Amino acid sequence: MLRSLGERERLLLDELAAQADVGRLRADLEALPAPRHRRSDPQRMAAAEAFVESRFHDAGWDAERRSFECGVNVVAVREGVEPTALVVVAHLDTVAGSAGADDNGSGVVALIELARLLAPFRFRRSVVLAAVDLEETGDFAGSEALIAELQAQRRIAGTIVFECIGFTDSSPNSQRIPPGLGLLYPGQVARARALDRAGVWTLVIHRSSGMPLVRAFGEGLVAMAGADAVLVVRDPLSLPIIGPILPWAVPTVRHFARSDHVAFWRHSIPAIQVTDTADLRNPRYHTGLDLPATLDYRRLADTVAATALAIHRLAG
Repeated sequence: MLRSLGERERLLLDELAAQADVGRLRADLEALPAPRHRRSDPQRMAAAEAFVESRFHDAGWDAERRSFECGVNVVAVREGVEPTALVVVAHLDTVAGSAGADDNGSGVVALIELARLLAPFRFRRSVVLAAVDLEETGDFAGSEALIAELQAQRRIAGTIVFECIGFTDSSPNSQRIPPGLGLLYPGQVARARALDRAGVWTLVIHRSSGMPLVRAFGEGLVAMAGADAVLVVRDPLSLPIIGPILPWAVPTVRHFARSDHVAFWRHSIPAIQVTDTADLRNPRYHTGLDLPATLDYRRLADTVAATALAIHRLAG
């Protein structure tokens, strides 16, 4: 499914990777206010919005806080010449009381670093980077508001959603594999077991319309971090015939529908989720111990570089 990069793309990826700064990613995450919960921590939430908006501006992007009925999205735009857009999303909010480094400060600082890497370039398609609100409520209201705004102006050609992307653990059995998944994904589960169930790979979840996004991103990350760095799975709920009944037959498939990519799928927009699998790997998920010191900044930087290459491939 994932091919090797050609020479020109490999050179471009090397260039982008050299600019993705591990120290800067960590410094941004340590400076990002937390917890970020609109009801219990409104002041920290407002400070986080201002922080992200400021970093986007510093990188040379047009950026603003866009209020909707229940919350605020922070949106940066680089306008193209075609009426289509590629979108990269990470949710800014946390659950109440969580330090929120992996969930989802990792995705937010990756957006900021991506803005820096893409700053010198202009593309045919517009590029939108959005730190969205209210993912943790489960209705993905921030992404729904973003989709409504963007579709009023342009067609969304594809979306990459960052959701917990910074935690790895090379210890055997650090990666939990929910029961029943081996029946749906025998090849992927076999690969995970061959790695002693160590939490060292990044999961990419897609539907069939998102395969160009999978290839554009996944091939870059494999080139950066190795063949074992990426596992790709199709959303089980979109499988023909059995998809609609799977939540009752194999309840663990609900893990694949827990973030903002679902909002884009609702609108038939190609989207992929990029994730370290959150609580299936990270024991500090949704706690006060989800701290910047626990993350793998090399993998985070590689993810940013791979996403920047994907934008180059898909935005023209």
